[in-house]
Amino acid sequence: MYFSIIREKLKKSQEDIDFQGSVKDLKGYLSERYPDLRHLIEASKVAVNEEYVDDDFPLKGGERVALIPPVSGG
Repeated sequence: MYFSIIREKLKKSQEDIDFQGSVKDLKGYLSERYPDLRHLIEASKVAVNEEYVDDDFPLKGGERVALIPPVSGG
C-alpha cells in the first residue's frame, strides 16, 4: 500500500507484488521499479500487517505492506 506523496505520484494506492526478502530488499526493488521516487522510498517507514518494522524484517510473501513516506508540515 502506498501513502501520501508516493500514492499521488504513482496514481495508485496499492498493488500486488509477489516478493520475498527483507524490507530493505523490497525498498531496493521498488526503487529500481520507480527510480524517480527512490529518495522517498528509501526514506519511508514500513509497516507489515499494520505494525512498523525495521529494514531487516523478513517478508515471506502474502503480507500486507505499507510504505509511509516522511511527512513535513508545521
